[in-house]
Amino acid sequence: MKEKHVFAGNNTSEGFFSYFEHLLKPEEADHIYILKGGPGTGKNYFMKKIAEKMAENNLFIEYIHCSSDDLSLDGLVIPELKLFFVDGTDPHIIEPVLPGAVDEIINLGAFLDLYKLNKHKNAIIETNKAKSNLYKSAYRYLRAAGIIYDEISSIYDLYVDVDKFGKMCEKAVTMLFAQPKGKKSGKVRKMFTESFTANGYVSFTDLFFEDNEVWAIVGSDTNYSSLFLDRILKEAIKNGYDAECYYRPLSPKKLQHIYLPEKKLIIVTAESPINEKYDKIFDIHGIMDVDRIKTHISEIERNLHLYGMLINNALDKLSETKKLHDILEVIYSNSMDFDAAGEMLKKCLNRHSLQSAIAGILS
Repeated sequence: MKEKHVFAGNNTSEGFFSYFEHLLKPEEADHIYILKGGPGTGKNYFMKKIAEKMAENNLFIEYIHCSSDDLSLDGLVIPELKLFFVDGTDPHIIEPVLPGAVDEIINLGAFLDLYKLNKHKNAIIETNKAKSNLYKSAYRYLRAAGIIYDEISSIYDLYVDVDKFGKMCEKAVTMLFAQPKGKKSGKVRKMFTESFTANGYVSFTDLFFEDNEVWAIVGSDTNYSSLFLDRILKEAIKNGYDAECYYRPLSPKKLQHIYLPEKKLIIVTAESPINEKYDKIFDIHGIMDVDRIKTHISEIERNLHLYGMLINNALDKLSETKKLHDILEVIYSNSMDFDAAGEMLKKCLNRHSLQSAIAGILS
């Protein structure tokens, strides 16, 4: 992979859920730039400009997309330079941990014309209030959808052959970790590859299929799929392998996929075994009592219909938040001195031995 696309936060049944602390830990970074400022002050614009220059220099980039609008960036990680740019504003408020030594706040809001902005004070207040109410409504729908999905999963759970499931896990573990990598435990990073956004349900999972082996755990039951991945994760860490853990947007503490970089392997959960890109399949359907599940089929179908309506309602609400956010961006951007902000950002970057990698980055 030449680049990676992920989400660090998500709209979930638990509200907004953040794994931002897993992106690049301050003690492991050379420098972290925390961008502050309201909507429309250029955080996304400047990060995209920086990303363009990094790509021109053939540097691997992790694009951290915004869960509200996947077309916008919440951050950039450049592992080779141990460099991290991040939007440090609500809802993922980020403050320096090692101020000056590693972390630095760049306040783009300092280049706002406050006199111009003050003329729109009431509109900003009302728009923010309406936007907040829409998010609350979206999260209520997602919470309800999570409850319904748990009900569906509980039916499937009843009819999984636990002994066969254990053997399936053992087979995968044996294939992967016959030879331990070393005595040192592996490290874990937590993120998302999929998200409920204002633009619908967005997935970057397939991008991991390039240049990697792909295993799939197939089954409608997310609980046992997650348990399978939990077992893989435990063994990976014990055997010294680093793991990137990608969680379910609706249930952000349940594993959805695992990527093992040193093995160039991604293990995904999937609803269907039909995909020519899968190199190996572990089929949970095959260890279920399908006949007994069929006795619940009408209940499952009713719940799936209800689940679908709740998710669609949540997505509609998220779509409305984007319209309000766009209004705020117009107000703020019309009050912003982007030339002065760009000059300030360029000076900040040039202070930190990055000239060769980012020369002319904002020119």
